[in-house]
Amino acid sequence: MASDSIYWNESAAPAHLSAGKALPERIDVAIVGAGYTGLATAIHLARAGRSVAVFDAAEIGHGCSSRNGGMVGPSFHKLGVAGLTSQFGEEKANAIMQEGMNALDYFERFVAEEKLDCDLRMTGRFRGARSIADYDATARECDRLHKAVGLPFEMIVEQNQRAEIGTDFFNGGVVYHRDGGIHPRKLANALAAKAVEAGATLFPSTPVRGLRRNGTETELFCGDRTVTARDVVVATNGYADSRTDAMHQRVVQIRTGAIATEEIPAELMAELTPKGRMFGESARIFMWFRPTPDGKRFIFGGRMGEPGCSPEERAAAIRTAALRIFPQLDSIGVAHVWHGDVAYTPDHSPHLGFEDGVWLAGGYCGSGVTRSLYFAMKLSRRILGETGAETAFDDLPFKTVPFKPFSRKLADLLSRWWAWQDERDLTKRA
Repeated sequence: MASDSIYWNESAAPAHLSAGKALPERIDVAIVGAGYTGLATAIHLARAGRSVAVFDAAEIGHGCSSRNGGMVGPSFHKLGVAGLTSQFGEEKANAIMQEGMNALDYFERFVAEEKLDCDLRMTGRFRGARSIADYDATARECDRLHKAVGLPFEMIVEQNQRAEIGTDFFNGGVVYHRDGGIHPRKLANALAAKAVEAGATLFPSTPVRGLRRNGTETELFCGDRTVTARDVVVATNGYADSRTDAMHQRVVQIRTGAIATEEIPAELMAELTPKGRMFGESARIFMWFRPTPDGKRFIFGGRMGEPGCSPEERAAAIRTAALRIFPQLDSIGVAHVWHGDVAYTPDHSPHLGFEDGVWLAGGYCGSGVTRSLYFAMKLSRRILGETGAETAFDDLPFKTVPFKPFSRKLADLLSRWWAWQDERDLTKRA
């Protein structure tokens, strides 16, 4: 395993939908980043009659749009109801949490209406509690969410958890009934096909080296060519760098990794996931895991492994965490390992709007599948001057990251500290 081997790309090859056209000299809207946000924005704007070009430094969906875990849900704010209420008051806290439900409702509706082939199945998610205290805290938060936004959930006591997951590792947990899974690469491919069908032109392997505002327009420097656009959308999220500095300065990139197992016997899969759920756990550095859409393998992911570690080291770290939960997989090897960068923000909120002369949507804080399509719709309406473009995040400033050059190293240090605390807690429990 000398380099990334992404399971999703093996089971659904990346889309090759470049129109083969030369770069335009002028365009209504230039979109930098051909992931979920960029592609979905292209669909809306092209259908509204705008000329749209989408640029990416690599292949279509190269970033986390083909590297994520393929888990969908309401994507609630990381601070929780109590944390948001203490900061903004009850009404604003509830409005922010409601956006998570709105995003999921929109995502499901859009996939259905557009007939996107992405293996969407709303199987629910079981989140295991590592301790009795975690179980109680989860129950309290779920009760708050149910009262605030109507979240359906079911607490599962430890004695009954085998009906949900084939392990005795947890002290019970919760089932989130409005969660499910997709095939990330298939979603990226489907969005790309819809964008081309709508009239957008895709330019993979076409890095934008920089942007320069020129009056009411923006120049994009692509190799030895310059493209002039009336509007520019930066949708690079966790893959932003100095070339798209407006996004880069506002997010902290955090590296995560994932593995896919070898094929697992059907009877063992039925034991591990009796209901085909998605899974998670309570921890500071938590692991997410799920069966693949074909039900033949498991995928595990999270912030395991030292910063800059090799694929072999990353696979070993994730596998160690996986075997804590499923010791039954001891004889099952790792077939794929890969990594990706997610984008966090200082206030733990996603953002969209017009900053530094360009339109931005991102900072999804590790929960970008549903948020990206929802934000693409909202951002498109804003660009087009349409109604229904508002969100509860609009009055939260999209601030730049303090001490940005050191942000990734600081995030790595914090991850190590939190991981040590998690290990200490497990040692105490044992």
